[in-house]
Amino acid sequence: MLTYRVLVTGKFDRPDEETRARLLAELDKDGFPQLKFTEEGSLAYSEHLGSFSFRCVVLAKPGSGADQDAKDQAELMAMERLDSLGYPYRDVTSAPTCMDTIKINRKR
Repeated sequence: MLTYRVLVTGKFDRPDEETRARLLAELDKDGFPQLKFTEEGSLAYSEHLGSFSFRCVVLAKPGSGADQDAKDQAELMAMERLDSLGYPYRDVTSAPTCMDTIKINRKR
């Protein structure tokens, strides 16, 4: 299995006043969000409530469709998290990075 870090981004879709209050309360409670790639995923947004990011780690089978599988898994995780919290969203996109094939240039 290949390990991917996936950055999912999107926009909040006109949350009502109650939802805005819950979003802001969560932000106040947690302070600055942890911007980490984790298996369960981490949701981050600012007090402007315009856009959000969701960072997660997923596993995908090697092959020509691995990048797409990683994107699909991560987007589904993000949408499930937002749905469970009752946060409306739109324009979800993602960018996967395979940690097993990434090349690190070291200084000589």
